[in-house]
Amino acid sequence: MSDLHDVLRSLDFSIDDNFEPQPLRGLSNRNYVVRQNEEMHVVRVACEQAERFGMSREAEGEVLQLASDAGLGAEVVRYALPEGHLITKLLPSEGVGQDPATFETPEMLRRVTEGVKRIHELPAIGHEFAPIGRIREAFRRAEESRASLPDGYKHLLRQLDEVEEYRGPLKPEHTALCHNDLFGGNVLDSDPIRFIDWEFAGMGDIFFDLGTLVVCCDEASPLPEDARSLILETYFGRVEPDHVRRLSDMVFVAQLHVVAWGLTHHVMGTSSQGWEGFTFLGFATDLLEHLMAEITR
Repeated sequence: MSDLHDVLRSLDFSIDDNFEPQPLRGLSNRNYVVRQNEEMHVVRVACEQAERFGMSREAEGEVLQLASDAGLGAEVVRYALPEGHLITKLLPSEGVGQDPATFETPEMLRRVTEGVKRIHELPAIGHEFAPIGRIREAFRRAEESRASLPDGYKHLLRQLDEVEEYRGPLKPEHTALCHNDLFGGNVLDSDPIRFIDWEFAGMGDIFFDLGTLVVCCDEASPLPEDARSLILETYFGRVEPDHVRRLSDMVFVAQLHVVAWGLTHHVMGTSSQGWEGFTFLGFATDLLEHLMAEITR
C-alpha cells in the first residue's frame, strides 16, 4: 500500500510542515487529516483491489463530484485514477454513529432520510452496485479459501434466495443512484446532512440504502418498527405493506453485506492496521452467528 507522502507527491499536494498528519480510524483505507495553508483536509490512501468489493473508482470519482456540487458531500480537491487516492476539504461535523441515541430521534431520522432521498435524485451513472451478488461472491471465495464459518450459515444464504425471489427484477421506480454504505461514520450530523465515503456508490435498489439506515449505528441491532415506519413515511409519504416487506428484506441484505465485506478482507489478507484484537474473519463470523441466532428465535 502506498505511503501517505508518496500519495501527496503523486497528487502534487503540499502540506504544512509544522502540522503532523493525524490518522483517522479506518479499516479498508488509511485516512489522515492534514493541513495546507492553515486549511484542513482529509487524505485517503486508497486500498487496492477495489473491484473485489464491487467498487468502481471511475464511478466514485463521478459521484464524488455530483455529491459535492449538490451539497451532499465534501469538496473534492484531488482524485487520482486508477488508484482512487483522494483529498477533500475536511467537514467539521461528526458521524451520527458517535451518538446513536440522537440518531434514533424522529427529527434526526427525518433529516437523514430526506438527505438519502436527495442522493437518490442525483443523475444516473453507468455503474451498478449489486449487493446480493457481492454477498454470494464473498461467500464463494471464503468457502474456496476454507475459511472457518459457523455451522448452519447456508441457511442465511437460502433466506437470501427468498429475498431475491420476492423482489424480482428491480423496478424502475425503486432504482436510483445509491450510496450503498450508509453507516454511522459516513453520515455526518451537519446542516444540511452530508455524506462521505462514496466508494460503493452506484445504481441500485433504494431499499438497500434505506435498509442500511436501519442498521446505521449497529449492524447487529436494527432500529425498531416505529423508526422504520418513520423512515418509510418520510421517504414515500406513506407506509405500504410492500414497502415494509422490502425494507425488512434489505435490512437483512445490508447485514449480510457487512459480513461479506469482512470475509472479502479476510480472503484478501488485509491488515487490521493495528486494531487490537480485531480480525476480519472474527468480525464476520460474530455477525453471522448473531443473524443465525435471530432466525432461530
